[in-house]
Amino acid sequence: MRAAILPFASFVFMAAGWTGAALAADPPNTLVMSPDAGLLLTMSGVDGVSAIANTPIGDAEVNVDAVQSLVGAVVTQQGGDLSIDFTDSGNFLRGVLSINQEAGNMNQQANIRAIAAADAVGGVGLVTIDINTVQELRGNTLTLIDPGASEVSIQNSFNNGTGIVGINQTAGNMNQQLTVVAIGIGLNVGPDAIQMGDAQLGQIGTSQDNSKTLQGPEATGNNTLADSFNDFTGIAQISQVTGDLNRVTQVIGVSVTTMGAP
Repeated sequence: MRAAILPFASFVFMAAGWTGAALAADPPNTLVMSPDAGLLLTMSGVDGVSAIANTPIGDAEVNVDAVQSLVGAVVTQQGGDLSIDFTDSGNFLRGVLSINQEAGNMNQQANIRAIAAADAVGGVGLVTIDINTVQELRGNTLTLIDPGASEVSIQNSFNNGTGIVGINQTAGNMNQQLTVVAIGIGLNVGPDAIQMGDAQLGQIGTSQDNSKTLQGPEATGNNTLADSFNDFTGIAQISQVTGDLNRVTQVIGVSVTTMGAP
């Protein structure tokens, strides 16, 4: 049996020098220059995530490689209800939050966030985003004996929030869930700036490559997302699964540049 999850995200600041972890009171989507701090970037939806870069010519490069592999596993479940609940939480959130919740067996979940920024000072800037994901699900055997009901829910949560939120919920077995956000930012780029992006999403194995046996009546499943994410600003990725042997991938790649005079 092989069961592995290998998420990897690289952050590349190609600059003469950089420091991070700075906050700003300025409105979202602002660039602030100061002799002491250099360049301070604040992004709407990512309060508290900022980068300071000082470089003659800068490139921003974001590379994300994520592999989820579940091969040759054997699970037998007899009876029992499966339930996951997220309630009255995350309201007025500011920042980045990742949540994985599971109530089954042999599930793989990951939230990956990668952000890179560089200042080209009016020169040639290169913003590159490269995303590669693979989900492998094959040779697995699942037996359900008189299974109970399964339910996942998010209620009254993440209202009036700002940021990047990733939630994976499953009340099932042998599921793979993956969310990726990759953001590359080129600041003060010249007219010859280049933006490049590439995403490769792969899945290995089909339903015929896995075995699922049900003994007894079919179980019921329910997904609920209620009274949540009202007046939310930013990026929200939600994956809710109540079944078995499912694969879900959500990928967002954003390339941003601001023009500047050489």
